[in-house]
Amino acid sequence: MVESDYDNEKLDPKLYILSISKFFKDLGTGILAFLIPLYIVQTHSIFAPEIPDVVKAGIVTTVYGIFNAFSQPFLGRLSDRLNKRKPFVILGLAGFMAASLLYSRTHVFEHVVLLRAIQSITVGATVPAIMAMVTHFSTSRNRGRAIGIYSSMRGFGYGIGAMVGGIVATYYGYTAGFYLCALLGLISLLLVQFFVGETYDKYEKQTISNRDDDDLAQFYALALAMFMIMVGIMIIFAFLPEYEIRLQASELSLSVAVSAYVISRVILQTPMGVLSDRYGRKKLILYGLLLNIPIVLGLGYATTVEELIVLRAFQGLCMASVETPVMALAVDLAGGKSVSSRVSFITSAQAAGTAFGPLIGGFLGGYVSFTMPFYVCAAMMAFSLIVVMNKVSEPNSEDKMI
Repeated sequence: MVESDYDNEKLDPKLYILSISKFFKDLGTGILAFLIPLYIVQTHSIFAPEIPDVVKAGIVTTVYGIFNAFSQPFLGRLSDRLNKRKPFVILGLAGFMAASLLYSRTHVFEHVVLLRAIQSITVGATVPAIMAMVTHFSTSRNRGRAIGIYSSMRGFGYGIGAMVGGIVATYYGYTAGFYLCALLGLISLLLVQFFVGETYDKYEKQTISNRDDDDLAQFYALALAMFMIMVGIMIIFAFLPEYEIRLQASELSLSVAVSAYVISRVILQTPMGVLSDRYGRKKLILYGLLLNIPIVLGLGYATTVEELIVLRAFQGLCMASVETPVMALAVDLAGGKSVSSRVSFITSAQAAGTAFGPLIGGFLGGYVSFTMPFYVCAAMMAFSLIVVMNKVSEPNSEDKMI
């Protein structure tokens, strides 16, 4: 197949509907990620009345990430065992809607934490199921492009969520923001229910799936890489107050630095997916991990907010060159067998990195030194680079099954 065939091979139209559906839901997720830490200031704690607001924000953010990370492998395996995806997506979106509505009725901190945990589990039900559906709507020759399109829509929705949430909360209040999230979840649910059919695992060959032990080691290596790069990306959130002082930066300029990563990632994910289809997944993953090492170190020595913005934009490039090929490679290695449970290794690791990145950064930065977390993250990145280099193999074209 010549290179142009990669671009000409059409994707299933249902992939675009599913991606648009995920955009609405992740727009709601982004709104909640912004609103919840601010909303809890208005809540009171039953067990720790004097708990600082910053600790409340840290707890509610980490709880969401932890429950989301640990629920995905279990629910992914259940999805594969039943060989069904759509019911998990529908039920997960319904749970997202219900929790969003209940936030407006909740004024106790512990209740918010409980709702956040439940909502993270319902969202966890959708992630491996949707990723499996995305792969079922594509082939090995255009899977990178398919995952890139899906990831771009998802990332764009989440990325603008904070801005939308801020506008709604400012002019209409938190209750309106929570109702908006429920409405976005409903739109997503209706699109999936009426326009996206059920998908099933395909078993066209057994070349790869017979090497279960080797495959499992490769999945763990890819999950490690995803966890490490997410830690290196999310670590910055623990240092935003410190950057504000060190760089004499305004809140607006810091928000630009945070958004630079999202914008760069969203723009580049589909091109990186196409490149992985043409030239191989593993190469791009290694390049992304390697490039992120000096970038993470640079975050610890940025002297101006402009430098911070540039570094964050390059982190978006690194994430695009790692996330999309990792997902596509995981599906290639699965060979059409147990896609939901295999991919859930990766998505769970991604959620865990999102949850623990700020904690690792805050702990090391608060008790050791400002630059120490960046050196630790760079070392973690180098370790994952070596693991992927030695443990992960690029499937042969004849081994790619769906």
